[in-house]
Amino acid sequence: MSLAQCPTPGSSDAGHLLDGMPDSAAAGGEDRIGALPDDILLLVPSFLPSRESVCTCVLARRWRNLWKSVPTVLVYEEEEASFVTSLLLLRDRVPLREFVCISSPDETPQDVEMWLRYAASCHVRVLQVEVRSYDTTERLRLPNMTLVCQQLTSLYISSLELKERTLDLSSCPVLKKLEMTNCEIYAQKIVCQSLRHLVTYMCIFVSDVRTRISCPSLAALELAENVGLTPLLESMPLLVTAFVEFDADWYEREYPYDHCLNSGYYGGCGDWDCLACCHINSEGDDCVLLDGLCGATSLTLISTPKMIICTRDFKWRRIFSNLKTLYLSEWCLAADSGGLVYFLQHSPILEKLTVGLSFFKYGRQPIGGKDESYKPRKQFLISKNLKEVEIKHRRNDEKIHQIVMILVSLGVPPEHIKCSDYGPSMC
Repeated sequence: MSLAQCPTPGSSDAGHLLDGMPDSAAAGGEDRIGALPDDILLLVPSFLPSRESVCTCVLARRWRNLWKSVPTVLVYEEEEASFVTSLLLLRDRVPLREFVCISSPDETPQDVEMWLRYAASCHVRVLQVEVRSYDTTERLRLPNMTLVCQQLTSLYISSLELKERTLDLSSCPVLKKLEMTNCEIYAQKIVCQSLRHLVTYMCIFVSDVRTRISCPSLAALELAENVGLTPLLESMPLLVTAFVEFDADWYEREYPYDHCLNSGYYGGCGDWDCLACCHINSEGDDCVLLDGLCGATSLTLISTPKMIICTRDFKWRRIFSNLKTLYLSEWCLAADSGGLVYFLQHSPILEKLTVGLSFFKYGRQPIGGKDESYKPRKQFLISKNLKEVEIKHRRNDEKIHQIVMILVSLGVPPEHIKCSDYGPSMC
């Protein structure tokens, strides 16, 4: 029987196929798989897509209703909504280990919301909702993303429009990981007390005020290639690793928030046509990023030189008292290496520093001054633990010697500095 001929859950076809079928897979033979205990036997269909799991009902009489107790629901975009709804209605209400719903943009929000409520009612532990389309701008609009699930530990959502003003996951008290990819986020606040790992990748923060991330238990944070206003990070005292990347030239043109048109390093360039500086001047004086990041032990900050939020936060003089490993992209060399100086000055136990120069020829950040004997405006002590400084660069990059001189002038011993290129494939 082909998968296309597989019976729909609850149809009479499944019963007819079993008429006259022996209890074992081979008449007169020993059915070793069928002799396994139910909890072990259920592992077999639990790794299959749900349609194939239903198809196991024709293997033998013992398998006839086994699919109803499978602890996973794995639904992919080729499935019709009617199949998914029938599957959930006929399935036994046993706890779900995992619910994966990968749909097309043509699904109705009502169907998807109903499936999510079903998963929550079955105490799902891992929940994944994804919309797949060749057009990355096609997203499924979900007006209500409220989840009440006591056992949910991991939530993965992709290509959704999240319209709620507050994404409150407080009703998922053991949620540890939240990953959002290619989502439109309208929320002005994301709240979850238990969350340990947060990922936003290629998301659009649509709100005209900064989305506040209130997740005090976070240990790992990844914000990569998002657009719109930079989220405001509230205190994260348990943070260990953080990766923050705002480094896509295309969105500087389409979404100019937080990018000064006049290359103002600290914002406030005074140009009324500069949306970033006008917005910053009107929104108040909150620290946006560094309040949340200053407790990290490992930190990566990648940005274009026009991105002004991090440097604007320098005035708060946050001390990175736990920071041991730091990666900075070329933005740290702007304005007399202001970013580089700041982190060397405010990271008392820093052990390893990496400065990554852009491997593209366009958009390079000029280093001010031609005098190789760079002199910092103010002398300070760098971390005594700093034993390794690496400069990653394009092959034959003419800037290397000048950057080494700057580091030495800041107090980094020359023997601790090494240079490495990206390789021929990146040059």
